[in-house]
Amino acid sequence: MDNYPDKKFKEIFYNPDFLKSFEPDEIIKIFSETAEVLKKDAPFIKFSLTEGEAKFIGDTHGDFSTTKYIVREFLKDSENQYLFFLGDYIDREPEPGGSVFNLLYLCLLKIRFPDRVYLLKGNHEANYAVECFPYEFDQELIEIFGSYGFKIHDEAVKVFREMPLMIQTQNGVVAAHGGFPLSGQPIDDKSRKDLIIDILWADPDISPTFRGYGIPKFTEEELLNFLNSVNATCFIRGHDYNVGGRAIYSNRCITVFTSRRYVLHAGITLAKVDLSKKIKDARDIVLEDLSVYLDT
Repeated sequence: MDNYPDKKFKEIFYNPDFLKSFEPDEIIKIFSETAEVLKKDAPFIKFSLTEGEAKFIGDTHGDFSTTKYIVREFLKDSENQYLFFLGDYIDREPEPGGSVFNLLYLCLLKIRFPDRVYLLKGNHEANYAVECFPYEFDQELIEIFGSYGFKIHDEAVKVFREMPLMIQTQNGVVAAHGGFPLSGQPIDDKSRKDLIIDILWADPDISPTFRGYGIPKFTEEELLNFLNSVNATCFIRGHDYNVGGRAIYSNRCITVFTSRRYVLHAGITLAKVDLSKKIKDARDIVLEDLSVYLDT
């Protein structure tokens, strides 16, 4: 960690609760630096490494405790692991202040491990482009930091704008928060509305979730066509706890949810992928249930 200059920030990785003592200016500094780091990530990341283990983490929704556990395990063997977070880091938190501290910790992680940790955008992080309800993050910041909360929120939105939309590994996995381009659009913009609606909002058509008129659902045929178009074999997503922990569409799609808020609906799961092995479908992916390690 010697390449990260501030000793106080280094200590956070091993004592993350220390984040709760940060002043508004320090939080703004973290968000500003994170936005600069995220600018280097393409809207559609093509991950080229073929050794080690990738962990795909679904919606954490302000679950700072679960994020701390995931990072603690990562730090034990960071040279052989990669973390791919699939969005929705804020709102609906199961603990007070969870959203801001969850996001801050992930931002510091991205700054320290820019090529090992990837923070994809969720629909809650895209509220600036497509309104999300309930969106409570701005009010949470004001409640905690008073008038400084407005400025902190503005800096957080700069982070959200730079978050990528999708990631693909060499062994056949493609991942995003919710869906994929349904009209064959190139994924060449992090904030274009049509991409946000398709990639961050869509659900499989077998899901009972209704998110409002104009929000699409994708069929098995559409998924298979997309996977073929990008030379992938399995889609990992978050977004919908109704299908959390399940492989659907001929085992070509699997949904993970990683928040204690939804433990009764979808468990607290992440997906583990051996990057050295070709993935044929979701049966080659290991689901890990974190609920046995956490106080739920």
